[in-house]
Amino acid sequence: MHKCKKFTNFAQFLLWSNFVKKQVNQHIEKTNDLREPVLQSKQKTKVEKTFAGIFIALGILLLIFGGIIGLLHLKRVQTYIIGKVTNRLELLLNADIKIAHFHYRPLSHLAIDSIYLSDQQYDTLAFIDQLQLEFHPLQLRHQKIDIQQLRLQNPYINLQSTSDSTLNIQFLIDAFKRDTASFPFRVNINTLKLEHSRIRYNEILVDELSIDLALPVFSNDSLDVQLHDMHLRAQLDHIDAHFEADLHGSLDSVCAQNMQLIFRGEQLFSGSIAIVQPTQLDSLYIQADSTDLFCNGALLQTLLEQLSVQSFSLPPIITQLGDVHYHGNIHGWLDSLSLKGAFNNSLGSIDVEGYIHSDTTFQNFYFSGNVHTQSFQLGRLLKQADLGSVTLDAQVNGLFEDGQFVEATTTAKIQQFEYKNYSYQNIHIEGEIAPQEIKGKLNIKDENIQLDIADGLVDWSEEETRLWLNMEVSNFKPATLNLIQQYPNLTLGAAINIHLYTSGKVHQMLDNMTGYVIVDTLHIINGEKQTTMQQFELTIEDNSNEMTNAHTMSIRSDYLTADLDGLFLYNTLPTTVLQLLHAHIPSVVEQPVCTSTNNHVEMQAKIRNFTPILQVLELGIDLPDAFDIKGHIYEDQQEFEIKTSIPYIRTSGTNMENIKIALDNHNEQLELSLSVLNHLPKDNPTAAKLGDIKAGIKLSAKNDALDLLVNLENTDKVRNEGIIHAASQLSRNNDTVQLDIQILPTNFILNDSSWNISEANIMYIPAKKIIDVHNFALYTDYQSIAINGRASVSDSDSLNVALHNINMDYLLSYTEANEAISIMGPATGEAHIYGLFSEPMLEAQAQIPNGGLNGVYLGDVTAEAKLDRENKTILIDGQIVDSTNHLVAQVAGKVIPRDKWWGLDIACDSVDLHFIDFWTNGIIADPQGRAYGNVKVEGQRHKVWVTGRALAKDAQITIPQIGTTFYLTDSIFLDSTAILFPNITMYDQYGNQGSFSGHIWHENFMDITYDLKAQANNMMVMNLPADQQSFFYGQVFGTGDVHIHGDEANCYIDVNAKTEANTKFYLNVNSASKATSSNFINFVQPNKDSQEQEDLSPSTNQTTSAAPETYLRLSLQGEVTPEADINIKLGGEDGIRGRGEGNLKLVYEDPSENIQMQGDYTLQSGKFDFSIGNIVRRHFTIREGSKITWTSDPLAPEVDIYGIYNTSASLRDLFGSESDQIATDRTSVPVNCVLHMTSELFNPILDFAIELPQSDESVQSQIKSIINTEEMLMRQVIYILAFNRFYTPDYLQNTQNIGLNETYSLLSSTITGQINSWLSKLTDVFTMGFNFRTDGEGETASQEYEANFQIHPINQLIINGNFGYRYNDISNRPFFGDLDIEYLLTDNGKLRAKAFTHTVDKYSLRQANTVQGVGFVFKHDFDWNDKPIKKAKKKENTKKVKRNKKIEKDKK
Repeated sequence: MHKCKKFTNFAQFLLWSNFVKKQVNQHIEKTNDLREPVLQSKQKTKVEKTFAGIFIALGILLLIFGGIIGLLHLKRVQTYIIGKVTNRLELLLNADIKIAHFHYRPLSHLAIDSIYLSDQQYDTLAFIDQLQLEFHPLQLRHQKIDIQQLRLQNPYINLQSTSDSTLNIQFLIDAFKRDTASFPFRVNINTLKLEHSRIRYNEILVDELSIDLALPVFSNDSLDVQLHDMHLRAQLDHIDAHFEADLHGSLDSVCAQNMQLIFRGEQLFSGSIAIVQPTQLDSLYIQADSTDLFCNGALLQTLLEQLSVQSFSLPPIITQLGDVHYHGNIHGWLDSLSLKGAFNNSLGSIDVEGYIHSDTTFQNFYFSGNVHTQSFQLGRLLKQADLGSVTLDAQVNGLFEDGQFVEATTTAKIQQFEYKNYSYQNIHIEGEIAPQEIKGKLNIKDENIQLDIADGLVDWSEEETRLWLNMEVSNFKPATLNLIQQYPNLTLGAAINIHLYTSGKVHQMLDNMTGYVIVDTLHIINGEKQTTMQQFELTIEDNSNEMTNAHTMSIRSDYLTADLDGLFLYNTLPTTVLQLLHAHIPSVVEQPVCTSTNNHVEMQAKIRNFTPILQVLELGIDLPDAFDIKGHIYEDQQEFEIKTSIPYIRTSGTNMENIKIALDNHNEQLELSLSVLNHLPKDNPTAAKLGDIKAGIKLSAKNDALDLLVNLENTDKVRNEGIIHAASQLSRNNDTVQLDIQILPTNFILNDSSWNISEANIMYIPAKKIIDVHNFALYTDYQSIAINGRASVSDSDSLNVALHNINMDYLLSYTEANEAISIMGPATGEAHIYGLFSEPMLEAQAQIPNGGLNGVYLGDVTAEAKLDRENKTILIDGQIVDSTNHLVAQVAGKVIPRDKWWGLDIACDSVDLHFIDFWTNGIIADPQGRAYGNVKVEGQRHKVWVTGRALAKDAQITIPQIGTTFYLTDSIFLDSTAILFPNITMYDQYGNQGSFSGHIWHENFMDITYDLKAQANNMMVMNLPADQQSFFYGQVFGTGDVHIHGDEANCYIDVNAKTEANTKFYLNVNSASKATSSNFINFVQPNKDSQEQEDLSPSTNQTTSAAPETYLRLSLQGEVTPEADINIKLGGEDGIRGRGEGNLKLVYEDPSENIQMQGDYTLQSGKFDFSIGNIVRRHFTIREGSKITWTSDPLAPEVDIYGIYNTSASLRDLFGSESDQIATDRTSVPVNCVLHMTSELFNPILDFAIELPQSDESVQSQIKSIINTEEMLMRQVIYILAFNRFYTPDYLQNTQNIGLNETYSLLSSTITGQINSWLSKLTDVFTMGFNFRTDGEGETASQEYEANFQIHPINQLIINGNFGYRYNDISNRPFFGDLDIEYLLTDNGKLRAKAFTHTVDKYSLRQANTVQGVGFVFKHDFDWNDKPIKKAKKKENTKKVKRNKKIEKDKK
């Protein structure tokens, strides 16, 4: 019997059927060849039979096919077929396979329900509710399986990784590859749909995944699946996200493009990915490109919460990153991946590039990468205001083995790093990190810090931990780096070496530490100051053993030597101290955890030579060269002590001496004691009140009982002494400490006034911020301050303060406000303060009867302050009423405590202006008048603003620098930073008008600057009284401009004006000088020695300190006109007085009293006094055209002055025995003694001459014949000046009456000088002189009486003359006299009218006794320089030479 061939699979069946088909066809072809001739003959008959057979066969086949289809729908048949197929597949795959049933629609549709497939571990691999297959079976004959649609409903796929990293689906793939090696069919799947799929991969489960593969999949002979243009869309129902991608490739190579991940409407990812060998982890290759990977903290947190189905909290730094975008790629095998990309957000960008090598277990891998940032805002990321941006390049390498970190290295170059608004440059870092060791180097080369850490190590790999650090720092400028605010010029540099060893747990490391810290050559430079600390060495030694805990710590340096030595543990020292304190104040210090270390510590420190450090750092503190601090802790004896004694501590504000501080627990109590002698600086406003205070403070504590005793005393003339004594009790209730203080009744003396302190109780609870005060009072016989109530954070609690008759000025005298304001009157009132420790509120009322401001009475002051609780604003209402019940000022304002703002609206009505003298003294003196207007004063914290308008009515102000008083009625405006003076009209005391305007700027009434300008029109601009110590004084009237500007330290006054009539200006060059004698002429010269002697006078030395003086610079630029009377005081009665013209500039500086003067002054008239031997004084008239020139030093002007002494003298005295030859019958004639001074005023060159203005040439010729030598001239000058007579030469002398005449002359000149001195005090328009002479004897005897005078009633009129009586027996003209009258027709006096009458000499041709005349006089000075004449002569000579040359040429 022929057996059926068995097939192991469907593929073998198909191959066999094809083979059979080929054999049948070959047999048919051979048969046809043999029977062809026969068939042809029977063809027609057989065709007919064939068609009939075909139809019959088809019918039979249809019946069979229909039967088969019917059988397939029978349950028993399906069960049989399913069993056969599943059993065969289970044997083939070694897995469980189950199918419920199937449905078949002929030639097109197959549906299989409930398909179950396990993996080879018999765990579920896949379960499909229904598989639907639409296909074309007729394509099988073309070796093609054409599937129109493959549809999987509710598939569940469970993918798991095995121990060898392969998937549990691998066995299925291998089976298809093995069994389809010779598979002849091509499979075409047009559509593959997965509906409501669930896929699990290891621990990841994706629910409700629907996939629609829209493009065909092909397989070749090896069954490699090809994917072309497949579009994938995945939607997760419980997560608001979906994923889209376009895929193509095969099972060995898959590429996904146009990938998008959308979450909550935001695109989280876009890009592409290609995977080669996706099923083989050991050969899997990945190429992933991210066009944009986006996320922020909020989205990431929501995504994680939805994925984990629970709340999730991200670290804050993730949220602070904001929106982050990543662009880059990852490629390589799983054991060798490379990464390159850039992260970008609002903070900046980070570029990364690197790779990682790993084995398939990912337990051993090596990574290396580079990171680059450009101005990345690190500070914003970390929320650190001090950090800014960073720009760096870094490389990081690392190694892990068996999942454990092995080592890592890093190298970073930081081009820029911002910290505290400073950008550091050129930072280089190298580091090596091991599991128990860190090594590193750091180098900074910035212009403001050079730092080099060449060797840094932290090693805890052994039993002993090592910390090594070698560092050098130079040019370190902490202020420039914004690390400190003080010391902008501070520069530091040092070398630091740290070598420390320790062991044990963290809390034991200090106890087990040994090593040293050395700071070598610390340079400290602060501007121009510098110092060097050669070495600072901290040494730590651990000498412990099993029996003792011996430790030593020492410091050795140039400025500090300190030692800590004993048997102790560092980590238990705080506990020991707390335990010792707990024994005395248990309510404050709780019982610490008990230890049995029995610490025994000795400590001492010596501060020495610390002055260089203090000076360089400009701390303003002066310490002694050396002082000690000593102490000890003996825990076994429950004893400790620390004490020091400092000889002095000096600062700019105080000087403390004999300072002793001690803290100990001797005598079974805790005791703190302090004693000091405090010297206040003389410029301190309270120094004069308190003097030098010796203070002693002692605070003791025992069993929570405290006793405080403060003892104050001084030994100055003004007594200040007293005792403050308080007993207190500490307690604890529910972890809250309470202090109950009892103030014991005491008294003390303050500024010689006795004050009492009443018994009072004060309760203080620090944790609750509560202070209760009961019956606290300070009082004297007539004034008191009382405090009661509660201060807390509650607005319902109030602290009440009551004042009674408090002298406000007395209180201000102890404060710095003493220099800024003075308040008169006793204050009485009360205040209630609410919520002192939260937002303080206030209600208050006060009265000051007979109140005043800055020494000026204003009236009765009343004020109230109330709290507007709704707006938390304090409202103020006050008023000032004078003695006539007139409302002087109304005040309304408010205070906002939470904003620290306050404001006052002040309406003034007739306030005495003199109160501003307190502030303007030195700039404006003795202000008077009344003030009206509205002013608003506002303040916030340390700032104050004043705005408004004030009217100064009938006001007068005096400028002390120039002594002039001005009168005005006008408005002044104020804004927040300035006081504005518009164009204000002012008058002097004579009603002359001017104006001034300007600003006074201030910053909260500090840092005051001002700029004031004034215009004067014939006003009195100076009115300084006579003062022998002043360089200038007098009255000056002028027209011009005045500019006053400066600040609190400097005042500049610039005057540019011309003098007007009635000006009398005195320049006192004798101030600060002494008189010296030069022959007969007394002048003065500057005397520096005298000033030095004055500086050493007792009155000067009594002032030990003085307030800083304001610098004053007065610049006078003036056009001096002839209307001004200028006086130059030379010492005593000597001086030069005159009228003239010129341009002078005087600059005066105070307090240096530096004076400079420049300009020319040409005199038109004037006089100066000339004394001989301090006995005879002569008045010289200055000749017009004389000049005084200043170049700088006012005491050394250049002079060119002609002085004329007018007198009359008898020619008989000159001619003696030849007096009968005199060519005049006048016994006396007018004589001018001329003094010509040149060069410097105090070292002049003197020339003398004698003139006879009314004598004719014959007389003058006779006189010249006698006065023909310099010696004779000087004799005659001296005689004329001393005796008003000529000197008789020896060869002409007649000895009779010589001595008597000289006596008469001296007597008359002395009387004349005295009379003129009296007259000068009464009037300066009239001077006169007398002369009396006798001559001869007998018949020739004569007596002559003469008077001369000068009258200058007005500037333009000058009257000179003399008259006399001559008695003798010969003369027939007993009366004689001369008179000259001149009137200046021009201001400069060059043109004038003149009238005269003179006595006629006896040889005159005139017959009359006198001659008169009237005429005009023009005077002008010429500079007779001969250069033009020489030039003209030279030109003329040149012409002559040329002319002569031409004549010679013509002749030839």
